[in-house]
Amino acid sequence: MGRTSGGGTVTRLGEKRYLIKWHQGRGRPNIRKIIYGTRETANRALQTLRERFYSGIFGWPQQMETKVAELTQLVVADYRTNNYKSVRSAEQLQAFWNAFAGNMLAETVTATDLRTWSTEWRENGLSTARVNRRVSFLLRAYRLGAAEKPPLVTSIPQWSKLKEAPPRSGYRTWDEFVKVRDLLPPHARVPVTIEYWLGTRQAETMSLEWPQIYFNHQSRTVEIRLASEDTKTEEERVAVMGGDLYDVLGEWYKHTRKVHPDCRWVCHLNGRKLASIKSSWRTACVAAGLGRFDNPKGRFVGNRRYRGALIHDFRRTAVSNMEDAGVPRKVAMAISGHKTDSVYRRYHIVKKSDLIEAGRRLLEHHQREHGHGEHLVNSPRPERSAAEKRTP
Repeated sequence: MGRTSGGGTVTRLGEKRYLIKWHQGRGRPNIRKIIYGTRETANRALQTLRERFYSGIFGWPQQMETKVAELTQLVVADYRTNNYKSVRSAEQLQAFWNAFAGNMLAETVTATDLRTWSTEWRENGLSTARVNRRVSFLLRAYRLGAAEKPPLVTSIPQWSKLKEAPPRSGYRTWDEFVKVRDLLPPHARVPVTIEYWLGTRQAETMSLEWPQIYFNHQSRTVEIRLASEDTKTEEERVAVMGGDLYDVLGEWYKHTRKVHPDCRWVCHLNGRKLASIKSSWRTACVAAGLGRFDNPKGRFVGNRRYRGALIHDFRRTAVSNMEDAGVPRKVAMAISGHKTDSVYRRYHIVKKSDLIEAGRRLLEHHQREHGHGEHLVNSPRPERSAAEKRTP
């Protein structure tokens, strides 16, 4: 028995693979398309064909040919065109989406899918911040696809960001810093020292080359120049410091010139540029009592699920130390590389000792203005008379 015009079926081919058959009739070619995803996804695609058919529009819409992988490629291309420094992160997110849903037709992804995926990721231990980054990357891909001529997609899934945890407030004291630094291998002590004193970002620290370091042995100071192409804000930054930073960099410079005379990197291991000191840092923090491994038997440090102090804590530490030292905020922001006052204030950690000192100053001010007063803490109250005690 022949099928009537406008008929269609969905057939399961395998895991997350469905075949759509659509009979258009009237001599028009039939449509056979493989849909990647769930049966619900395939049914939605079939429903779209049905709605187009009864509206007098025939054939498979061009926008429904676009796959998620094609959209994610637009984001990475946009990052490269604009020379964004986070292109590596974009490539990592692209690789994730291509493996996770790259073969899915973009038009079949809905808000329900995004909510389902985010719930699964959260249940598997992914933080809300990471979930938001993943979905935001995908939605940016959709927006770029919709802006193409002709558009690659006709609709963008709706998404509400998950509430993220408040920003970290980690602050490291001088004693904690020295304790951890002494437990680090020599090559890892240099970047943490720079970040403790100047609050530089890790990528900025690792990009430093010796021509950017100027020693003034007469004043025993070191000048560090961060090139604009190496900073997140794309602005050159300069800092001048003596003391501990001068001593550490001076000794490391002598070692580098003696053992690796051709090495141009400040942060290096055996003459090769350092990419990260995360493993060394975590091991040292656990030994210093500033962290722990939830899975200490993991084969690699990255598999041991570290919890504790972060290298990025030094960025907050440097900002707080400059504030406490009375460094003008404009100068401090020029050193740390913060462009907005709001973000800079977030990095200024208010310590308990600051709160105690604030309370002491407030009490002294009140005493100067109003005397001790009967309502001040530790102020003796006058004795009540017998008549007053009987008064309700």
